[in-house]
Amino acid sequence: MSSTHKRKRDELEDSDEEPSFGRQILPVANLPENYNGPITDGLQYLFTVRRDARRLPHVVRVANPYEVPDVPPPLKDVAPHPSLPSESWRTVFQRRFRNFRKNFAQPTIHIRLPEKKLKQKLMPDKNERDLWWEFIAGRPEAVWNPPKKPKQGKGKGNKGKGMRAFSDDSMDYGDARDSGVLKAQADDGDVVLMYDEADISVGPVHPPVSAATSVTLPTPMGTPPRHEEGEISDTPAEAFTPREPTPALLNRIDHRLAIHLLMYFTNWMNHHLRHTEQFSNRLTEVHARWMFALLSRVDDHVDADDMSLLRNLARACIGLLKDRKWKKVFLAQAGVGGQDEVGPDSIVQEAMSERSCWIVIAAIVYVWAQRDLWQDAEAMLQDFIAQ
Repeated sequence: MSSTHKRKRDELEDSDEEPSFGRQILPVANLPENYNGPITDGLQYLFTVRRDARRLPHVVRVANPYEVPDVPPPLKDVAPHPSLPSESWRTVFQRRFRNFRKNFAQPTIHIRLPEKKLKQKLMPDKNERDLWWEFIAGRPEAVWNPPKKPKQGKGKGNKGKGMRAFSDDSMDYGDARDSGVLKAQADDGDVVLMYDEADISVGPVHPPVSAATSVTLPTPMGTPPRHEEGEISDTPAEAFTPREPTPALLNRIDHRLAIHLLMYFTNWMNHHLRHTEQFSNRLTEVHARWMFALLSRVDDHVDADDMSLLRNLARACIGLLKDRKWKKVFLAQAGVGGQDEVGPDSIVQEAMSERSCWIVIAAIVYVWAQRDLWQDAEAMLQDFIAQ
């Protein structure tokens, strides 16, 4: 095509209308969109034709004579399980737990400068899982904070020495904390950790075995080792007052330590579900309060790894709920009621209740938006009814 037949760009007619199937060549009347008057000329006729064409669909489908209307199935009116917390309770709990987290993170009263680092150790190290179990169980400091073993040389110190019937090394590796009493009392009335003389007993490293020896708390060398998985201890456990998650302890727990400790609780619950016959590894209401308090120290926004740990904790609580349900049915069939767990000497143990499990699950579901876990809990209850 020669250039003489091409129209210049400035010769093209401007149009504010949307592109249509063909280019506008004939003039069209400029009338309002809702014009409904008589058509007097061709310009008005073209306007009405183009207006009606814009209102028509671009694609038209022929009606199917064999089409069957798709009627949705009726929704099943499934009554919620009586153990499932109500919607009103969940709403109130979500609001109050969020406020509790904010108030603990930003206290509005008793604001003070951070305390200096105490020489006294208030809790076990981060990676000591077994010592954390003993710490929460209320064991004395000699158990959860044993003295460190002395570093032995690689044989250099024994060179040039003859054999002797005794050792010249008479160092006492006992800590100064085992011989005194710790009483930390803040001036402003904050709750801090206090130990009494009755909590810690100081004795020789190797106590003499005698029939007249009085019963004392176990020392680091005399503490019996924890039983491996699958073993059941026949010796009755000593009575200790469990340690509560006090504000003095929680102030020293950050996000990373809280996540790490919650991972321990998940491991303990899974171990308890695998070996429910072991009363020494049961979870109590004190453990539930620790989980609730540690969840208040977790950040609002967590990464994928931390979220996976929180979800595992919620799933472990769902498994513990299922175990509690089956145990209730078994006790009801056996004619025994009103006891969750019965330990040695018919002592009723304060086991972690269903209410505590729901609190931990609701905290994870609503604070970190894991609604599918709540659906898993509902499905577990429905399966329990079906069975």
